[in-house]
Order: sequence, then structure tokens, then C-alpha cells
Amino acid sequence: MPRHAPLIIDVAGTQLTDVDRQRLAHPLVGGLILFARNWEGRAQLTALCAAVKRLRPDLLIAVDHEGGRVQRFRSDGFTHLPPMRRLGELWMQDPLRAQDAATACGRVLGAELRACGVDLSFIPVLDLDWGPSGVIGDRAFHADARVVTMLAKGVMHGLLQAGMAHCA
Repeated sequence: MPRHAPLIIDVAGTQLTDVDRQRLAHPLVGGLILFARNWEGRAQLTALCAAVKRLRPDLLIAVDHEGGRVQRFRSDGFTHLPPMRRLGELWMQDPLRAQDAATACGRVLGAELRACGVDLSFIPVLDLDWGPSGVIGDRAFHADARVVTMLAKGVMHGLLQAGMAHCA
């Protein structure tokens, strides 16, 4: 019998509908990805994540939340994090301070998401900063792969300190 990889699906609103519950209960679904449309505030997000876990404790709740323009939750106590390019710019002035800042960003991001019940964030972006890009832009740390490696390591260390799973 062929083995199927579990799907990560989304929902349209800020709370689960009966159709959402039915879809999330399907055995081929392994997780839920959240977007800004799923956000009204911290209490609502926490309730949504709790409802998902009551339905299926094994479901992974994920979000692409990395700071800068890709930060799905921006109010109600969530820290506004800089785009990762700012850490690369700081590296050019003070590498140790940049590494410390990267770890702090990861720790804050992870702690805030975990407090609401989110399990995983798709961070850090490991693309190289080659200048103007409509997709990557200021999401990339730096043009030098060695700098990207060190700053990404710092962010991942902070995420781990906060108990947040991540996917580079």
C-alpha cells in the first residue's frame, strides 16, 4: 500500500467551522498553517490553536512568521521584529552584537508564538541577499553565505531556547 505524506492545510477564518473540523480530522492531514487572515488578537489565536489541538493533538500548527514584512501577527503584544537584512547590516558594524541580536530575535519570536500554541515557524530564510527581489528582498540576512550561516544559527538558537520548532 503506498504511503502518503501528510498535508498541511489552512483555514479561512479566525475560528474553526464544521467544515474545517472535518478537513482537519482527515488522516492525511498532518498540520495547519496560519496566515494573517487567521488573526484578530492574542486571545483569539490562542483559542484557535487550542481548538485545533482538542480536535487532533497530533496536528502541527505552523506559520510563516519571520519579522519584517513577513510577520503574520503584528499587534496585541507581538513584538515588531526587523527584517533579517537589518541583522546583516549590524553584522557589518559589530558581528558579536549581530549574533546576540539574532538569538534575541529568535527567542522573542519563538516565545510569543509558543505562548499562543503555535508549534513551528518557517524561519530562518537562508537565501542570499543579491539585491532587489520582490520575493526575498530584505528577508535575507546578507549576500555572504558565511554571514547568513552565523546569523541563521543565532536565530535558530533563540528559537530552540523558546521551545519553537523551525524550518530553515
